[in-house]
Amino acid sequence: MNEPIDHHYIPVFYLSRWAGADQRVCRFNRPHGNEVKAKRVVPKGTGFEPRLYETQGLPSERAQTMEKNFMAKLDTMAAEALELLECGLPEKKWTSRPRSSWSRFILTQMLRAPEDIAQLKSSVGQDWGKVIPKLEEVYAARRSETGPPTIREYLERQNPGQTDEFAFSIARKLMSHSKLCQLFNNMHWLVLDVPKDDIPLLTSDRPIWMTPTLVEDDAFIIMPIAPRKLFTAVVKPATQRRLKARRRRDLVKAVNKLVVQHAVKYVYGLTDSMLPFIQKHMATKRHSTLLERLAASHGHEIVATDSPVARG
Repeated sequence: MNEPIDHHYIPVFYLSRWAGADQRVCRFNRPHGNEVKAKRVVPKGTGFEPRLYETQGLPSERAQTMEKNFMAKLDTMAAEALELLECGLPEKKWTSRPRSSWSRFILTQMLRAPEDIAQLKSSVGQDWGKVIPKLEEVYAARRSETGPPTIREYLERQNPGQTDEFAFSIARKLMSHSKLCQLFNNMHWLVLDVPKDDIPLLTSDRPIWMTPTLVEDDAFIIMPIAPRKLFTAVVKPATQRRLKARRRRDLVKAVNKLVVQHAVKYVYGLTDSMLPFIQKHMATKRHSTLLERLAASHGHEIVATDSPVARG
């Protein structure tokens, strides 16, 4: 059996909600320069990066462990939870398993993009680089005549995938962070429907918008889960009432603008009818990611030069 090489950071089960009768979504990106192009593609054929979650240096049967044993299982459980959201399952009927699965999915979508993985690996490498000089002295004093000349070479021989393995172990802990997931679980959830005569919702490679923290009374999370369905989670019922009372067309416009502004590489829709809107707003308001903020708090160099954290 061939190992999975194309690792989707925009899951197929999620993106397929925007597929039309031709089983394709309308993908918007900038393949050359600043001009946005629209193209119809199958959900499986976009939103991935080859070997994104691969543990480099390990044999092929072990290198895809993160993708096969963690990401794929997480997405399978999230797909089941999304079906419940689409059906309008009342909050009181949610069991802990699907609710937690959706909370983990929300959290994971903030951590799994190529930029996130690059930052995580860089942060691990930077920390490792601080430790190596101290180990080098000890190794040099104890090295045998046949041993590798440096501690780095010695460790590489012992486990060539150690840096990636450590980085992905951190990723799994963050993506399953019990306190954050419980915080999401405890929020009030509601799916708002968009009437058929209104403009549809768009999505992108950064589809989640939330308040800076989730502890204040008016905190919220919003995420398009289909062209006509918007997932919302709030701390206080009063915030939910305000969202429900807002004119739906105005809310959709605001969400679409945020989703497009904060996109990194891709925006998706039902058709190409919103190309002018996407051309105007795509990737115009880059925000720092969760991993970039964590890296900055630990004094790590930020990989992405366009990050607000790097500029600050």
